[in-house]
Order: sequence, then C-alpha cells, then structure tokens
Amino acid sequence: MSSPRRLSIVVLGLSITSTWGNGHATTYRALLRALARRGHQVLFLERNQPWYAAHRDLPRPAFCRTLLYDGIGELAAMFERPIRDADLVIVGSYVPEGVAVGRFVVATARGTTAFYDIDTPVTLAKLARGDEEYVAADLIPRYQLYLSFTGGPTLTRIERVYGARMARPLYCAVDPELYFPEPEAPSVDLGYLGTYSADRQSKLGELMLEPARRWPAGRFAVAGPQYPAGTEWPANVDRIEYLPADRHRAFYGSQRFTLNLTRTDMVAAGFSPSVRLFEAAACGTPIISDAWSGLETVFEPGREILLATSPDEVLRHLRDLKEARRRTIAAAARARVLNAHTAAHRALELEALVAEADGRDAGEPRLAGSRRLGREARGHAGRATVAEGTIAMRKRILVTGGAGFVGSHLCERLLAAGHAVVCVDDYSTGRPENVLHLCNRQGFELREHDVIKPLRIWVDEIYNLACPASPVHYQADPVRTIKASVLGALNLLELARRTGAAILQASTSEIYGDPLVHPQPETYFGHVNPTGPRACYDEGKRCAETLFFDYHRRYGVRIKVARIFNTYGPRMLEDDGRIVSNFVVQALGNTPLSVYGDGSQTRSFCYVDDLVDGLVRLMASPLEVIGPVNLGNPDEISVLDLAHRIVKLTGSRSLIDFKPLPADDPRRRRPEIGMASALLGWRPKTPLEDGLRRTIADFRDRLRTPRSAGGLGRALALIGAPVAPPRPAALADPSRPMAAMRAVRPLESDRG
Repeated sequence: MSSPRRLSIVVLGLSITSTWGNGHATTYRALLRALARRGHQVLFLERNQPWYAAHRDLPRPAFCRTLLYDGIGELAAMFERPIRDADLVIVGSYVPEGVAVGRFVVATARGTTAFYDIDTPVTLAKLARGDEEYVAADLIPRYQLYLSFTGGPTLTRIERVYGARMARPLYCAVDPELYFPEPEAPSVDLGYLGTYSADRQSKLGELMLEPARRWPAGRFAVAGPQYPAGTEWPANVDRIEYLPADRHRAFYGSQRFTLNLTRTDMVAAGFSPSVRLFEAAACGTPIISDAWSGLETVFEPGREILLATSPDEVLRHLRDLKEARRRTIAAAARARVLNAHTAAHRALELEALVAEADGRDAGEPRLAGSRRLGREARGHAGRATVAEGTIAMRKRILVTGGAGFVGSHLCERLLAAGHAVVCVDDYSTGRPENVLHLCNRQGFELREHDVIKPLRIWVDEIYNLACPASPVHYQADPVRTIKASVLGALNLLELARRTGAAILQASTSEIYGDPLVHPQPETYFGHVNPTGPRACYDEGKRCAETLFFDYHRRYGVRIKVARIFNTYGPRMLEDDGRIVSNFVVQALGNTPLSVYGDGSQTRSFCYVDDLVDGLVRLMASPLEVIGPVNLGNPDEISVLDLAHRIVKLTGSRSLIDFKPLPADDPRRRRPEIGMASALLGWRPKTPLEDGLRRTIADFRDRLRTPRSAGGLGRALALIGAPVAPPRPAALADPSRPMAAMRAVRPLESDRG
C-alpha cells in the first residue's frame, strides 16, 4: 500500500480565526488540523473583516499558516504564486467577493480547484433567484470539484442543472481531540447552540421556549449571537450571547440533552447534517432534533438520536426518559461519530476526491467504518471512487511496549497491513533491536517514552502492551510495575478519550490468580492473593481493567480488553524467567533445566503469531465486543513434559533440576476460548512443536551471534545457570526421581 501524496493546499474561506456568528471556522479548523496531521501543508487565506477581528478566538492556528488580506486586489498581488503552485486550491462559500475570488483562482491555479459549499441549499436558492453573492452559475463548471455539506439528490441537480464536473459530499465533521465527554454532572436539562436565523426561530420557540414555559422547574440555555432585542426569553432560560469555540465542549457537557434545529432550506434539501450534531454527539450529550430527509443515514432515530415535532414530545424526552437509556443513546451516537464523522475521515475522503479529480490513484483507502451517509447521500450517482464499508483504511496506530516480545510482532503485523505505527517503549524490558528492522519502513516511528507520564499524540487506535510481564521483571521493582499498569492505563485512556481512538488493553491470565475453576472462563472472578509477591502485577492488571470499563461507561471510550495466557516465540528475552525461554536457554547450554515443584503443574502455550492475530481481530471487532476476551491456547501440557520436549528438540544433554515451588505459583492455567471463537472467529493454529522449533532457532541464532559480548554464556549467567555442561551420561530422563542437582538461582517460570 503506497503512502498518501503530500499536498500543498491553499484554502480561501470565510474565517478560521473567529467562530463569531458563523459555523465555518469550526469546520475549517477540524479539517485542516486533520490534513496537517497527515502531512499536508495548508495555507488559509481570510478576508480581514472588522466583526471577526473583534472576536478572534484562534488568531494563529498552529496546524496551518493563516494570512489576512483586505480585498481582491491585495489577494491577487500578494498570493498569486502560492495559488498558482498549490496542488489543491479550495474556495469556500460566503467568501467576500467570492465570484471575483473564484474567477481569479480558476484562471491562476495549476493544481486541482474546488468550491467547498458549506451552505448548499442556501446557495441554490440564491442562484435560483439570480443572487450570485459568492458563486456564479457560469463559474461552477470551471471548478474541478464541487464539495458540499449536502448530499442526496441535490448533488445530481448541481451536476445536471449547473454543469458541475464532480459534485461530491464532504460533510462537516468533528475533532474528537477537542470534543469529548466532560466528567462534571449536567446542570441544564436542554441546551441549544446556534446563531439567530429567522427561519429557525419558530422552531426554537416551539421546541425550546414553549417546553421551558410549561416546565418552570426545568433549566434551559440558549447560546449564540444576533438574536433580536425583543425576543422574550422565559425566566428559566439562560442566555449566552457569544460562546467561543473553546467553550463549546463545556456547554454541551453541562446539558442532559441538546437541541438541534435545521434551517428551512436544509430541511428541504435533506442530507444536510449540522456540525453541531457531531460536536454534541462527540461530547456524549444526547440529541433531540427536528426531522429531515437523510437524518437516518447519520444517526439511527430512537437508538442514536431522539426526534421531536412538538413541545409535548420534547418534555416527554426530558422528563420521562430513564437515565440509563439517556446514557445509552449518548454512547451510541458518540460511537457512530467516532467511527464515521471525525475530521480524520473527511481528510481521507478529500484525498480520494482530489485523486479522482486528477484521474490518479489516491494511494490508500479511507478509514475503516467510514461511510458517506449511504448510497442515497451520493445523489444516486454511485460515483464514489472509494469503496464503502469493509475496506480498511490506513490508520495511525500507537503500540505501547512496542519494542517488547509481543509488541514487536504486533508492530510488524500492523505495518504489513498498511497502517502507520508509532512504537513507544521505555526499554525497561523491550529492546530497540527487536524493531530495528522496521525503522526504515515507511510509516514506522519509534519513540522512547514511559507510559507513567502522559503522552501527547494523535492516533486512531491504541494497543497498550506497556508493562513488565514476567515474574523476574515485574517483581524487580513492584511499585514501578503497579505504576506502569495503573498510571499507564489512566494516561492512555485519557489519550483515547481526547482523540476518540479505540484502545485495547493487553491484560493477563494472572487476573485469575491460582484458579479454583478450570479451564478459566471470562466470567470467573479469580483467586488472587492481593498482598503476595505477585500482587504488584496481578492487582495492577485488575485495576487497569476496572479503569477501562469505567472509562467506557462514563465517557464512552471505545475499549477492548484481552486476557493473554502464556505466549512464546522469537524475541523472548533470554533472562525473563518464563518457562519456554528458561528451558530453551538452559537446553542450548546443556545445563540443567529448572523445574519448580514436581513439574506436574500445567500450562497452555500460544505461539506469538496466533496471539497477535487474536489482538488484531479483537480490535477490529464490532463496537459492542469489548471483552474481556481470553486469548490463549487451550491445549494443556505439564511443565515437566514441556521440559522433555525442549530437550529433545534441541538435542541437548541437559538434566532436570527440581526446585521448590515459588509462592502463589498457579497449579493449573488453561483458557476457555469459546468467546474468542464465537465473536472473533479465532483459534490458535500453530502446533506446539512447530512453534518451539521456530523459537529454538531464534534463540540459537541470537546466542550464536549475540547483540552484546558473552552470547550463550552471558544468557546462562543472567538466569543463574552454570555454564559448564554436565557429563553426557547424565541425560534428562522422565523416569529419573526428583533430586536437587545444583545450586541454581530460583526463577519463577510460570509465565509464557
């Protein structure tokens, strides 16, 4: 999969510096921020207007270069060159002197030109009566693209009646890094955010002011400028004249419900979602809306949005809807927005549309789950060049603990699928050399960072694998282990909440402790010692799971929780104290294999490729599949039997060295994987002996050509094993009685 073409983009829009009295600035900010994150260079040119100058809440956006001009003459004199040389030039609706600006752009630009109509029904009504305020009928065919906030049959009309070359929807969107649920409890029963519009005022009276009059105990709020001075506001309606964009989230968060009202022209055209819909939904505020054609392609009425046509219906929603139902509707709407209506989705759609206009390949499909509001929303023309529904888009994915054993294999898998991967590791147990071969791959980024500290980054998905996973390592600094599990989870959940990313927690079978139920299903609460030497890991992971589910319930964060059982494969650390790595290192060195207890305790071992497949399937599963889901191999084997198999496969002369069983060492560990099989279609495929052969080959290669001096001898010293091999006569024998053969440093070896 090729990388996206990096574009030089010039946008001439109404405003990006001020949200006062317009919804355009919010749209431009979200879209341009997303384009910048994808590597595009954007210049925004804004006509200097006194009413915006007095209310500039974002005078210098960090994600694009913004310059002001005073008229068409200055625009032509100062910006002819960047407009001429840009790959894409966009002229927005309601740009002052828009017709003159448009004629200059189509005559000057060498790249793709587009008209971005954020007000399509209003535009068409103006053209029908001969009003060419910002676009002329004869100018429309000269733009290569006509991008519209409105879909449906309107797009066909624009092509048929006005000769547009390519009329396509590019709907408004939301930036989930800026719009997310607030932790505070709502204080307003119903709120409304919108600039005064004469054709909406009667609806505001019917669906907001009249319910307020009938319910004096209720609290209501209306935010927005330009309402007539003579408007009669009930006493229980708070009025906010101007609300800067940086206060929108708090305003939505203060409401139990928010009201959406649609302008008359938008209702007539249909398929015209408002940016306020997406903002409110992203903030986790349930929406009460008027009805219009195409709304059902954005949100499902009754499940993701509530409709009202009268004051009585509004009051029924406000007073009769159960709190649990209110939260469910809010969560469903937020999930829909995060899956299909973020600025990241629109940036991908714009790339594809520009490629279509150029007659070239965009280089990559768009976001998984991104839909263009259904087939009807494309004007029945069926011209979309990006397939709907199931095509996975190249995402930016964060893997914490990415330089570790499992994490490095996951990074490989995600890169092979065409995604961009940000690998984060503090190298406490991960090794840079595990991902060294990926560093020259396009789309791979390696960062040193400790998840105990917050991480500022934009990603679509997060896999949290950051925590020492073997007893030797997690018991070396138990306080730090707890911090990695708990603070790491908190920081990454906050990142997911702010960005709207889906997040997967790599939890553990240690959740079950020394189980009294066998095999262990996800419904088993476990048998864990909360004060023992293993508790730093066991209880840290249990607390992390609690945080994941609380963030899901409270903030609507999209979570997935995998409980990972013993895993083995290439790149395991030589000194991590896990059964397979211990046995392989000892067998290759012809030193005694350390077996704790009598070796009758059982484990099940899952090959790393199979585990990674399970993690990827879980992340890609439907929204309602959140887990926990067991991922492991249900085939059980005793520790002693495993030791004999490894001795045989390595051709070793090693003996078995029986040691005392460590505290809280589980006697049996085997997953019940019915849920993974049913929900993910997943079962491990790699036979144990095949996986062991690959693992042994990897260890043999690494110990033969070590990363640092010492090789096999150093690895044996790290795990406390003697370097000198025993005499050939003393071969490992299953019939040999238990005996303590040598003084070997005790290692807990139950983790795989």
